[in-house]
Amino acid sequence: MAIEVCGGQKLSGEIRVQGSKNAVLPLMAASLLCEGRTVIDNCPQISDVQAMQEVMQGLGSRITFEKHSLCMDHSHFERCCICQDKVRELRASILLMGSCLARFGEVTIAYPGGCSIGKRPIDFHIQAFRQMGVTIEEEEDRLCCHCEKKIHGADIILPFPSVGATENIILAAVLAKGETTIQNAAREPEVVELCCFLRQAGAHIAGEGTSRIRVKGQKKLHGIPWRVRGDRIVFLTFAMLIAGCGGEVTLLTEDLFSEKERAVWHHIGGDEEIRERAVILHKTGAIQPIRYLNTGPYPEFPTDGQSLLLPVLTKANGVSTIEERVFENRFHMIGQLQKMGANIDSVSNRARITGVTRLHGADVVAQDLRSGAGLLIAAAMADGTSSIKNEEYIQRGYEDIVDNLNHLGIRARYC
Repeated sequence: MAIEVCGGQKLSGEIRVQGSKNAVLPLMAASLLCEGRTVIDNCPQISDVQAMQEVMQGLGSRITFEKHSLCMDHSHFERCCICQDKVRELRASILLMGSCLARFGEVTIAYPGGCSIGKRPIDFHIQAFRQMGVTIEEEEDRLCCHCEKKIHGADIILPFPSVGATENIILAAVLAKGETTIQNAAREPEVVELCCFLRQAGAHIAGEGTSRIRVKGQKKLHGIPWRVRGDRIVFLTFAMLIAGCGGEVTLLTEDLFSEKERAVWHHIGGDEEIRERAVILHKTGAIQPIRYLNTGPYPEFPTDGQSLLLPVLTKANGVSTIEERVFENRFHMIGQLQKMGANIDSVSNRARITGVTRLHGADVVAQDLRSGAGLLIAAAMADGTSSIKNEEYIQRGYEDIVDNLNHLGIRARYC
């Protein structure tokens, strides 16, 4: 199946921004550490959440998911191999490693899958767990892990502020013996939300949002109700859609711009009005080019956002340059944009975008989640009709995306 988009229209309307994908998946792993029932509200109805649910249910968890409310009870979770096919499709499944080591002291888990945007090795996870007393045997397609004694705290210095490694270490540390310190920790809002959730469940954590996080292990945690924040990348997706097409849209959510994202939004010509439970975004006039922008760990401009900004700059009034400093395969989308008339040159991790007056519809192929969203933006900006294949990538992170496009005045359908 594909998504067909008829572009060239200005946007108007009002939509709800879904709960955060990158927050809810770690929270699902964290709920495994909690005695009793955990309820997560504002949970997005996307395929990645469904995949995580199926993995956990296959191991004995009792999970119900109705009307954006996820109710979880893990009292019957079994200590067994986490090696289902779904694990290999879902990058976030690796977070079950930290939770299982904390709760059971052992786990056998398949190497995780996800989007093909770069190597994303799990070496940082493995090195940290070994410092915490875990013996890990690496087999061809899985990791066999166990602790001779209870997992213990350690002073860990990450070579790179990896979000996944930071989250996994935190999950292992909250029930570990002693104190764990994570230096060069990731500072992303999703890491902060995970720490706040765990603290409310009974964990002792300090320093989230900084590069140094301290965790003092506790004997047990308890289930809690929690409401997930809005998805900041989905928010940015709609902002870039408005930047590319023009118009005015009300996003029903809190203000989710980071400082760097807001600066980019204003630079390319966007403006906003922030209300109590909504943000009104509007854009008129020409798209202004960005002389130079690089991606990086939070609070730098996000690598996910680069795939959303790139199509907008194809119609900017001048030349822009983007340097990708996180993943080496983030520029796969360039070839697809060139099919639509974009003028982009790339060398290594840099792309030089010379704005054109128009894009035209074409048959294109999504190669990962965010490139799929970027191609939706390009299709909405283009004259004529585009078809985006591999729509399953987009459904991994976007809820009701076709309906939302139609609500904003963009004709879109599955075909």
